[in-house]
Amino acid sequence: MPAPARPAGRTATHRTRVGSPPVVGAAPPARWRGGHRRAAGGTAVGGAILAMTLGWLAAILVAPHLTLSPGWRMAALFCHLSCLVVGFGAVLTVDWFSLRWLLRREPLGTVLTAAHGAHPLIWLGLLGLVVSGAALGPDTSSGLVWVKLLAVLAVGVNGLFLGRVRDRLAEMDGVAPRAALLPGVAAASISQVGWWTATLVGFWNANR
Repeated sequence: MPAPARPAGRTATHRTRVGSPPVVGAAPPARWRGGHRRAAGGTAVGGAILAMTLGWLAAILVAPHLTLSPGWRMAALFCHLSCLVVGFGAVLTVDWFSLRWLLRREPLGTVLTAAHGAHPLIWLGLLGLVVSGAALGPDTSSGLVWVKLLAVLAVGVNGLFLGRVRDRLAEMDGVAPRAALLPGVAAASISQVGWWTATLVGFWNANR
């Protein structure tokens, strides 16, 4: 006897194995998904430090020759304060996530993602601070002003090393031994000291 014909237009369905339901809600561990990049070599970092130092010196040499009207000086001051908020705020955000990771409250991938996203804001804020600070005409005969200027330079140079540390941590694919954290902790501490020094000295000079 021939088998009954299958109804036309009916699509065959896949059978589901009994006793093995799909796993729902299983999330993979948070890891760095920003892509890997080869850590910058010593020559590249040295060239970047040289270029940054030359730019810093150029801003100091040009500053005494700039004369702004009261309106433009107010605009430069607003830009200076805005860049401080942007740059220092981004640094504080990254360091906060780093602290939570050290306390085992956040995975390393979260810290690297935050650092990758905040990186342009930090450099934009630092560049804006240098340019607007030069436009404001700092008094280079003051010892406190030189403390602020050197603190800004130290923050920039230290930021290059922080970028190199971040790249090395990213190459570890989310698993980093504690010994690899010491350079990052030291660089983050230098960053905090430099930013707070520049902020406090600027506040002191503005209210003196």
